[in-house]
Amino acid sequence: MNQIKLICVLMMLALLSACAGTGNGGTGDGNGFVTTSGGTVWKNSFGECWGHSGRSADSVCGVAPSVVPEPREETGYFWPDDQDRDGVVDAKDGCPFTPDGIKVDSRGCALDDDGDGVPNHLDECPGTPAGVVVNTDGCARKVVSLSGVNFGFDSATLTSEAKSILDNAANTINSRSEDSVTVEGHTDSVGPDSYNQGLSERRANAVMKYLISKGVSESNLRAVGKGESDPVSSNDTKEGRAGNRRVDVLAD
Repeated sequence: MNQIKLICVLMMLALLSACAGTGNGGTGDGNGFVTTSGGTVWKNSFGECWGHSGRSADSVCGVAPSVVPEPREETGYFWPDDQDRDGVVDAKDGCPFTPDGIKVDSRGCALDDDGDGVPNHLDECPGTPAGVVVNTDGCARKVVSLSGVNFGFDSATLTSEAKSILDNAANTINSRSEDSVTVEGHTDSVGPDSYNQGLSERRANAVMKYLISKGVSESNLRAVGKGESDPVSSNDTKEGRAGNRRVDVLAD
């Protein structure tokens, strides 16, 4: 019996000795604090040793120090659902790239109080009356009256009546030689958009060529096609469509 007790005491001493190897100052493989020349570090059961600074202790683990990555600090403003930061979320924003600081409507588009198609921040002539034709600055353009210069369906050929009207318009334009003049061709809504665009350009060019033949300086003229995008009458009636097949001359 005494021999058995002696064996038990020896086993207890052996266990205590093994545990002591993981305490302060030890180098055992279990969990515990290990004192090194660089200070006290924590060694876990996986053999990883960490100092209080977050750097591994190579004197204990035998590996090069590694750095625990610090959480990255996010700075600045983040607008994941409103890329132009105008207060209207992208899913509902009809104008998703509005410049900073521009006041917008409920659709996210720049305000245009006078409804002339030029937003307030670009409009040099605010308060333009409704229906007035304006330039890109929002100021009224002088219109040379060409009432009656219309075209037949799918035609860019000038009628004798149209030529008579253009003769008078040429005299007016020549009397204001300092003005640059834009000749705009228009169509009704019958047919594909792309075809009507080309037809409107042919109509504008036909009028411009005729005006040049009447002494208007070519350098003062510019022809553009507006397609079916700017009707002056309803396209639901024959008369309305005829009115939309036209050319406007605008003096800047």
